[in-house]
Amino acid sequence: MGETEMTSALLARRLSAIASHSKRLECPSPIHLGAFFYGYLLIVPGLAWLNDTLDRLFNGPEQARAWTRSYLALGDELGMARILEAAIGLLNDPSGPLVTVAHGKPDWFVDVVLEALDARRPATLLGECTIEWMYNFGLGAQDATEDHFPEVARERAEQLARFETWLQDYYDSPGVPWQRILRGFEGPAEAAIYRFGELWNEHLSG
Repeated sequence: MGETEMTSALLARRLSAIASHSKRLECPSPIHLGAFFYGYLLIVPGLAWLNDTLDRLFNGPEQARAWTRSYLALGDELGMARILEAAIGLLNDPSGPLVTVAHGKPDWFVDVVLEALDARRPATLLGECTIEWMYNFGLGAQDATEDHFPEVARERAEQLARFETWLQDYYDSPGVPWQRILRGFEGPAEAAIYRFGELWNEHLSG
């Protein structure tokens, strides 16, 4: 199997893990599945064809993508099941578009989030300015980095783990994942996204 074929198959495997509940999104819903996909797309932009193809399969408002349309029409559980089934089928179709991956160092979701915060425009990056959406976006980006740049992924996972440990000490919440700490103490919305940026920079300077 060549590199172009592997790219779609690797995403299909990640989505299959979500479908089987062996991998969990934060606040799982079709909308947050879209966040995961957009994170994956940050690393493998050639997979954008999946968006357009899914849009043709799910009816709904013209301004909404299939991830949102499936949520509007079917809700969280059934919407997730239907769009996962469709996406996995498309990605596993051998007649699907060929996709390649650039060989340069991939973007890191933390860096692109911080850049958007510095520009005071997080909504240009995050489809929903919530901790849950940002976390799932980061999860997709990290999975794509593991699939195609494993050494980079290890480095970033270690740095994120250091932040999580620091945050657990900061909020006296041992063992709690970083996204849940922020959601619990800072709330779910845009102010918490900005707080994430402040805390990330604080932990680096400590």
